[in-house]
Amino acid sequence: MVAVLLAGYGVLSVAQAAERIPGTPVSIEAPAGFSLSKQFTGYMNEAEGASIMVNEMPAPLEEIKHTFIPDLMKTEGVRLLATEEAVSHERKVWLYKIGQTANNQSFNKWILLQGDSKRSLMLVGTYPAAEEAKLGDAIKRSLISMDLAQGEEGKLNLDALGYSIQESDHLKIIRRVSNMLILSLPGEAAPAAEGVQPMMVIASSYSKVAIGDLVAFSEKHMKNTASLIEIAVQKESVKSVDIKGHHGVEMLANAENAKNHEPMKVYQLIVESNGTYYVLKGLVKAEQSEQYIPEFRKIAESLKITD
Repeated sequence: MVAVLLAGYGVLSVAQAAERIPGTPVSIEAPAGFSLSKQFTGYMNEAEGASIMVNEMPAPLEEIKHTFIPDLMKTEGVRLLATEEAVSHERKVWLYKIGQTANNQSFNKWILLQGDSKRSLMLVGTYPAAEEAKLGDAIKRSLISMDLAQGEEGKLNLDALGYSIQESDHLKIIRRVSNMLILSLPGEAAPAAEGVQPMMVIASSYSKVAIGDLVAFSEKHMKNTASLIEIAVQKESVKSVDIKGHHGVEMLANAENAKNHEPMKVYQLIVESNGTYYVLKGLVKAEQSEQYIPEFRKIAESLKITD
């Protein structure tokens, strides 16, 4: 989630009427100049280089407040600027303002947290630090305007993903986080990176990217797979594929679980379409790879880009 938050992208002074963000139970009064994004759950103002992003998380609010926020503050280039509490539609919310410097650019972010003992909701408003006077308060007001559709919190909603996939015999969609889907064995919660079960993650990039050599890009992405170490791409597995008219690169890698050093196998397909890339990555214990790699591949081949 830190990686999602730090990926950030605003806003004129007059808010628009409240509008439901597709794929979420959230409605907000977006600042003027913002429009719904096709690449993530939220709003974007490309002219101002600003955004508002919604993330639903299956984690208790107290865990996010006392684990995620302190971990975020340890990230290089991030500093805490302010903390506040507020009330939004009779719900208490917590606000954090941070500054972030990355790639010689300075951004400010307002983060709103709301939730209960089972799940949390995080709204992140990002804007250039140089536009603080113009955008800061407008984004903060927009976040606080947040309202939730009753009875829909925590429900799986696949609207406005920009893509679709077919589940396999054993792997089912168990969670959505912004534009990312997580597939695993139904009824289980532990991630595959801990060696407990197979897991597949599917996501699209938040913005258009100049990829260049897709093979080199794919190998770099594979070697940066979170929670794994000693990642070694199997060179003979690297191949170009066609996914419903879109160019992709498929590969396998051997790796180790970073926590317990258990041998793992990773399947990856990256598909490129009009500057947006789609990552499909499956992780499984090496001893179970013969069973689940074919399922990862079947799911990947079912990818349909809808935008």
